Amino acid sequence: MSWIIQRKRLRAVLAGDRCVTLATVYDPITARLADQLGFEAGLMGGSVASYAALGAPDLILLTLSELAEQVHRCARVCAVPLIIDGDHGYGNALNVMRTVQEMDYAGAAAIAIEDTLQPRPFGRSDETMLIPFDEAVAKVRAAVAARGDSDLLVLGRSHAANIAGVDEAVARFKAFEAAGVDAIFVPVAQERRVIEAVSAAVELPLLTPGLPVHLCDPAYLARHRVKAWASGHHTFSVALQALHDAMKAMKDGTISSQLPGQASKELLERSLGAADYERWTREFLGAA
Repeated sequence: MSWIIQRKRLRAVLAGDRCVTLATVYDPITARLADQLGFEAGLMGGSVASYAALGAPDLILLTLSELAEQVHRCARVCAVPLIIDGDHGYGNALNVMRTVQEMDYAGAAAIAIEDTLQPRPFGRSDETMLIPFDEAVAKVRAAVAARGDSDLLVLGRSHAANIAGVDEAVARFKAFEAAGVDAIFVPVAQERRVIEAVSAAVELPLLTPGLPVHLCDPAYLARHRVKAWASGHHTFSVALQALHDAMKAMKDGTISSQLPGQASKELLERSLGAADYERWTREFLGAA
């Protein structure tokens, strides 16, 4: 399959003047819904990928092959460009290269590589730690090199602002920009001064997932060259609560056909791409 359309759409978002909302995507159903609802980009966080594929916390338990399979399942059913949280790239700079190549083949529109020490090392606290500056830059350079002449976008991500301060974050983002990334990924910014400092220091477009409520202002973000934002993956939590409540009601005696809040037949069929399968059945299986 060709992922040209998705990647062109993401490049158009990054080149535009607006700041769009990122949909949380973690399986083919959420990918289709994002497409049908008109989202201009989707984000598959490492957390929700782990939840959906493993039913496990975000502890870097998901393997590269499992992530690639999940990305491919989502990318093949929608035209929404998918931004993939590549975490630490599953190892050192050489592992990062392999990760970028697998995301390219899987159909990601973009992959973000970050500079935190992962997975959690033995004997350390659960405090998030940064890898050394030079190592972080080398991993990003490796990601850009592995992308080659592919149209996959590479994003430089750093948690430095919340760990070592704004100055360190700015230094890392400037180095990522010099290494050839396509955009800067500023996660979990807690204050306007972080966004403003990064925007003033680099020329590349910014993406800001994990924003607190007081920063969820698309007009403000757009003025500082933020092209896409998200507050978090709360749609997963909403879906989980709804599923829990429905299953509990059944356990308590409710007949499943009488459960409240059920999707309509039309919504279910749209989410499954049923019209396409019906057409293909007629065309290729000779069904009347």
